[in-house]
Parts: sequence; structure tokens; C-alpha cells
Amino acid sequence: MLESLVGLLMQAEVMKTQISVQETVDSYYVAEAGNASGHVIEIKYDVDSLGTVKGDLNEFKNVVAATLDDARGWGRAGLKFTAVEGGAQMHVFLAEASEVAKASAGCSAELSCTVKPNVYINDDRWLGASDSYNALGVSLANYRQMVINHEVGHFLGHDHITSCETESGLAPIMLQQSTGLLGCQANSWPLPSELWTKGL
Repeated sequence: MLESLVGLLMQAEVMKTQISVQETVDSYYVAEAGNASGHVIEIKYDVDSLGTVKGDLNEFKNVVAATLDDARGWGRAGLKFTAVEGGAQMHVFLAEASEVAKASAGCSAELSCTVKPNVYINDDRWLGASDSYNALGVSLANYRQMVINHEVGHFLGHDHITSCETESGLAPIMLQQSTGLLGCQANSWPLPSELWTKGL
């Protein structure tokens, strides 16, 4: 009887610790919605393919919507993303690599790119991430969230960041994680310091 009671108490402590750890992880991405004026900015977007792509467009649409709606995402900067059939402010494309390269002189067939109002997610990267990212053992699902958030960050007015906030800390979402982490930890979501927009 005493042994079973002690066992239950120990199990309860373990569960409490697990919950505490999860709350710490989750709370890192928690911030009040709304910009400085307290208003939420709505961004209407649509999703399509460009060129010949191998990725599944319906799956792409679903992942884009889920990422933009995720509580850890850009919504924490006071944004609401709404998928529309017409009148979109932001166009998200699953794009053939050669089409990404055509978008601008600053774009490459090796990566994804944003030329406002267009967000181009490279079909090759969508299907296989990048060599440097895969070497970390991070899932393709996490890569997809990261690349969507990174490119949408450009639409929101962000430039690239070239270092971690703290040594070996989480990578800012605006670090080019597809090409290397520069000593940071892989991260798919904007950090609290990145929760701002410009030029919307």
C-alpha cells in the first residue's frame, strides 16, 4: 500500500515536470495579439503553383494555411491571414525552381524568394529541404514551416538576420537556415524580437 502510494506520488511529480517543461517551451512563442495601436491587421492571401511543380498543390495550400494560422507564428505580431479567391494582397506560389530564378535578379533557383507581393516557395526545397538543413536531422515538416514563415517575413518587411540572439540560441526566423545555422538551433517560428511589420 505504502509502496503504491509512493509510486503514484513519483509519477505525479514526473508528469508535473513534463507539463512545466512543455509550458516553458510553448510560452516562448506566446505574446498578446495586436500591434502597438491594439488593432489586428488582416492580410488577404491566395495560393497557387507556378511553372511545372512536383509537389501536391492541395497539400501545399493546407500547410500554408496551417502555418499562417498557427499560434506560434506571425499572428503574434497582430496579424490575421485570410485565404481568398480574389483581391489578395499576398500571393504564395509553389514554384518551379527556374520560375523562382526568373522572379528577380536577387532570386536563385537554389532557394525560395519573395518579391512583394509574391512569395515563391521553391518546389525542390519544398520536396527535399536543403542539404545543410537535412544534415541536422530536422523534419521536412519543420523545414516547410520555417521556409513559409521566413519568406512571409520578407513580405512583412524583414531583411535577413546573420546571427543568433544568444550563443547557440534559437535561430531567428529571418536567418537563412536553408544555407546554414551559423551556430544557432533550428527554429521554424518568429522570435519575440521579430514581431514587427513594415510597409503593410
